Amino acid sequence: MSKINKKTALASSLAVIVGMSGCSKYEDGPALSLLTKKQRLTGDWDVTKLRDPSGVDLITNNNSIEMEFDDDGDFTMRTTSYTNYYGQISTNVNTVTGEWEFSSDKEEIEIEFDNLASYYDWEIEITKLTNKELEGDLDSYGYEYDFEAVKQ
Repeated sequence: MSKINKKTALASSLAVIVGMSGCSKYEDGPALSLLTKKQRLTGDWDVTKLRDPSGVDLITNNNSIEMEFDDDGDFTMRTTSYTNYYGQISTNVNTVTGEWEFSSDKEEIEIEFDNLASYYDWEIEITKLTNKELEGDLDSYGYEYDFEAVKQ
């Protein structure tokens, strides 16, 4: 009797694991995570790629973007640009704040900036969300950008 119970338990466990591996929420994973989506997103991120519709990557040695997603829904973004003008290096740092939340199906991150004079609200359609990587398509005012970030 115990042999049958062990086989049944093993078969059930295997069926659950196989079933869950095909149920990834995001196109590029992960297939399974012990952390919630909110836990994976919360923290400080360095944007490593922000490619515009024409294929130009806006993240270069002269530009950087850091994003902070707080677990209470607060959002902060710091953009830094470096200019070398005749040997004089100038640094310009701009910080904007706002609020973030997942869409109802948790397939998008919706970011609403506090000051819309310089930024339009963003939507990031998530293709990958791990504790260390965030990838997707960022939509801002009808323009779509390839987006990648790594956790600091």
